[in-house]
Parts: sequence; structure tokens; C-alpha cells
Amino acid sequence: MPRKPNAVSGVFEKHAGSGVWYIRYSVDGKNVRKMIGTRAQAIDALHKVRLVKVTNEGRVAKSGREETLTQDEINNPPQSERTVSQLCDDYLKHIQDPKNRRRPKDQINPPIRLNSIKKALGPRIAAYIKPYEVEDWLKSLDKKPGTLNRYRSTFSSVYRYAKGRAVVSVNPVRDTAQFPVELPNPRWLQPDEEEKLRSVLDGWIRNCPENQPVKRLFLRCHPHELTVALGTGMRKSNQYAIKWSEHVDLPKRNIYLPPSLTKTGKAQNIPIIDDVYEALVELREIQREIAALRPKESTSGESERMRPNGRVFIITENREWWKMALSEAGIEDLRWHDLRHTAATRMVAAGVHLRLVQKALGHGSITTTNRYAHVLQSELNDAMSNLNRTKLDN
Repeated sequence: MPRKPNAVSGVFEKHAGSGVWYIRYSVDGKNVRKMIGTRAQAIDALHKVRLVKVTNEGRVAKSGREETLTQDEINNPPQSERTVSQLCDDYLKHIQDPKNRRRPKDQINPPIRLNSIKKALGPRIAAYIKPYEVEDWLKSLDKKPGTLNRYRSTFSSVYRYAKGRAVVSVNPVRDTAQFPVELPNPRWLQPDEEEKLRSVLDGWIRNCPENQPVKRLFLRCHPHELTVALGTGMRKSNQYAIKWSEHVDLPKRNIYLPPSLTKTGKAQNIPIIDDVYEALVELREIQREIAALRPKESTSGESERMRPNGRVFIITENREWWKMALSEAGIEDLRWHDLRHTAATRMVAAGVHLRLVQKALGHGSITTTNRYAHVLQSELNDAMSNLNRTKLDN
């Protein structure tokens, strides 16, 4: 007869001869009993519990439904047990990696969205998240449809990145529908509004004390910022990012936006019209005058935007002066981005073909450009009025 194995404290068969072995132990004053399997597996499981308790490196199961995990297992769980938080952390590391050639230009909003995802669903096992849970979470954010779609896109990217590395085999976000977005007719700057704005900006320059020459030079930049926006239709982020040496070719009258700067990821060449040319020449002279007045700051971060080989614009954010100018001019509901709409609207009103407007503004789709076709409605109304019988009789 085979020799009966010695009893091991904490390891037992609930039903003798069943071959199904259990372990028992106490944690935080609570007795825990857990079914394991074979006797050898039960001995190993109990040894693991005792090791984690002694070293305090890991987590001891407090019920039969939980698993005892070492610290290494917590830090590197099996792929099937990866949480949403871990997927988000992996994705954030990926998009912030300077060696990542697909690193998004926007490094501010994605982390905000990822934190929101982690707050709502972080502890959950990623593989078990259902599409309706994603849908419910998005609705709970109480944000505009366009913003919800951006949150949805970020969450889907998290799963897509994990799926590409065989961490998960599903992407529940893809099974949710985008929120419908209704784009309003673009707001654009009316000619009389432009006159009021320029009058305000000229007043600031005129009323600036003579003993503040640097401030006067800064103020002289604002009308040119407005001119460049209206004369190029550039996005705000592009306009305030361009540099003289890398993007502006005054002799050839061209502004070059590399793929890294454009929203579509495609290079764009913007012709420099006369108004924009004169504004750029004046901006360059202003920068030379500022540099001459502030030579001690030639190595500072701020002066990098003042040298002729630095940035075209002295500032990178115009929100403060733009808001003040609008208020003084009595103009409401106008964003800087609406100057881009204005450029497109004026080109369409002048009879420029929509395909050329699309190319000028760098739209990825003609559908976006078609929004500006509404400016022709008044002309269409006038044209069709010629069909009135009163006019035909004449």
C-alpha cells in the first residue's frame, strides 16, 4: 500500500477521497476557506498565502472568490485581467513618447480625457467592459456632442492600441455610435465690425504713453495679427506657431505648414497676399525694435519669439487682448476661429470655387467647405427673382 502523506496544517479534503482539496487561513481576524484542486496545488496555494502575509508584498484573498496575488502579479497581471486604468496608462505613455512619430500634437486634452475614463471605469477588467457601459458613461459627462465624440475617440484609441499589442481582443467603444453633431452656419466678421475692431486697436496704440515704447510695439502687433488671420484663413494654433526661418518665405510669398502643424496631417502652402506681406514686413521690423530695446533678454525664452529668426508672432496666446478688443468694440459671439470662417466666406462671396477655398484653408473634406456655400443664398435669391412674372413682362 502506498504510504499516506503527512497532514499539512491548513490543507484538507472537504469530502474524504474526493480528490478536491481546500485551504484555510485567517486574515484580518477573518477565517477564509477556499477550494483549490489537487493536494499539491493546495499546498502551493497556502504557501503563497503565508509568503505574502510574512513579506507584506502583495494582496491576500479575504474570501473564497478572491485570489491571493504577489506584488509582481499585481504589477503585471495576465492580459485577460488588465484593467481599464492599466490600458489608459499604457496608451498615455505611448502618446507622450518623444520617439513616437505618430505622437499627437495635442498633449493637453488626451490626458484629461484619460483621467476621466479612469475615474469612471478604471478598476474594471478591460475585457469585460460592454458597449452600453461606454455609452452610459459618455452620456453621464453631460457635454456637447462634439466633445463626447472626442472622448469616445480617445477611449477607442486606448483599446485599439492595447488590441494591437494582444493585450485585449475586443474594443467595446467601436460598437457605440457617434453622437450626431449639427454644425451651425459659420459666424463671420462683418465689414463694419472689422472697422470697429481696427479702430479700437489703433486707439490703444495712439493712447499708449510715450514713456512705454515696448508696450506700444506690442500693441502695434495686434492689427497685423488680425490682418494675417483674415488674409490667410490659418487656424489659430498654426498662425501663432509659425517661425520666420522654417515656415515663411517672403521673397516667394509663401507660408509653408508642414504635416506636423496641420490638422489633416498634410503639408499646406498658403500664398502671401499683399495685405499679409505688408503685415509680416511690419512685424519683422517691430521685432527688431523690441530686440534693440531689450538686449539683456536676448537669451531668455520670451526673446526667442522676438528675434527675426524666431517666431513670427511675439505672443502665442491672444485670448486676453482679443476679448478686451471685442468688448470695447461692442461685438458679441465672435471667436478668433471665426476669422477663419470670415476668410472662407469672403472668398466664396467673391466667386472663388469651393475646391480652391478647400485648398486654401486646408480642409480635409469638401463637405466642410460646403458650409460656406450659404453666403451665395442672397445672390441666388436675387437671381431667381428675375423669374417673377412682373419682371418677365417688362
